[in-house]
Amino acid sequence: MTVFHDATRDRWVAQVGGFTTAPKKRSRFADSEHDARIAEHALRVERDELREQAQAEKQAKAASGYCTDATEFQLIYWVKYVGETRWRNKGDGYENALRICKRTDPYTDIRQIDLAWLESLVVLLRETYGQKDPTIRNHISSMSVVLKAAVRKGALRGVPLLPEGLEKSPKNELIPEDSWVEMLISELGSHGYCGRTTARSIQLFVRFLRLSGCRTQEGLRLQWSDVSFSRGEFYLRRTKNGKPHKLPMWPEMEALFIELKKLNSQQPFPFSYSLWWEHFTVAKSKVCSRLRLGESVRKSWVGHRFRAMCLTEKADLGWDAFAIKDWANHSSLQQSQHYVAKSTKRFDRLRDLMASQPTQQMQPVAMQPQPSQPD
Repeated sequence: MTVFHDATRDRWVAQVGGFTTAPKKRSRFADSEHDARIAEHALRVERDELREQAQAEKQAKAASGYCTDATEFQLIYWVKYVGETRWRNKGDGYENALRICKRTDPYTDIRQIDLAWLESLVVLLRETYGQKDPTIRNHISSMSVVLKAAVRKGALRGVPLLPEGLEKSPKNELIPEDSWVEMLISELGSHGYCGRTTARSIQLFVRFLRLSGCRTQEGLRLQWSDVSFSRGEFYLRRTKNGKPHKLPMWPEMEALFIELKKLNSQQPFPFSYSLWWEHFTVAKSKVCSRLRLGESVRKSWVGHRFRAMCLTEKADLGWDAFAIKDWANHSSLQQSQHYVAKSTKRFDRLRDLMASQPTQQMQPVAMQPQPSQPD
């Protein structure tokens, strides 16, 4: 796009390229620079309209070739249509909508999807599949994108209302006790389906999660190059939020790393997540059975509970949310406050402190004489 003066013709020229049809570049002549600018703007508007028209024809052709009269109202076909076209929601949104098809009838008539149908979907995801409200909200949003695509293509008249009140799922407040963890570590060493070195490494992995409060995947990706005995610190380089994180190496953690170095010289934890989860699940079931813990405890006790246990312990010691945020490498203070809220000991200590303070009776404030105003 340019405006210039043609000395040969003694006229101003406006040129705009990028048209979808020939000629790709078009020119307009004017007697003055002002008129040339106006002509340039008109050419740009014409080019943008042709581009939008070509894009609409392309999408209509793709939709007409994809859907037939027999299948244009099936949910699975609209989900695939959204995933196979170049839409902004391709990726996680497409995967979420595809999960809905797998967990419901993929051949559901989209004209039957209304608020009641979506509310029943929420109940199904919450009670049958045990999903939390943020995940359910993502699924419903993906379903809304699919239905909006059907509206744009004329298969639906409008998108149904979305269900509200997705705050009924109980929050996971389970924090494992120290006695449970010690029994779990002891049980992990008695399994016979993996070698003695691997079993001991998994035991130390549980203790590492308990002490550091890092995420399970972050611990499994730890390398010896990330551990510095001379500086007394170790790094978590590939974290969830993409920010490298440094933690100090206190004596108990240093002893753990020294034993790991003797066991595994190549990598601190040389086993996969699936092996860890299989080993952990069997040991956890035996510990819950031995202590007669309920089924809800067994389901809620996952690897991330060690992170909650570590951060809750720091809240019990009096750490504030800002210090816990720095230790846990959280991206926001709200995430850390979720762990602080779990600390019952901290609130009990504050309550006892307030109860021990003697109540003081408020004394009336003496009135001070005011200076007289001159007449």
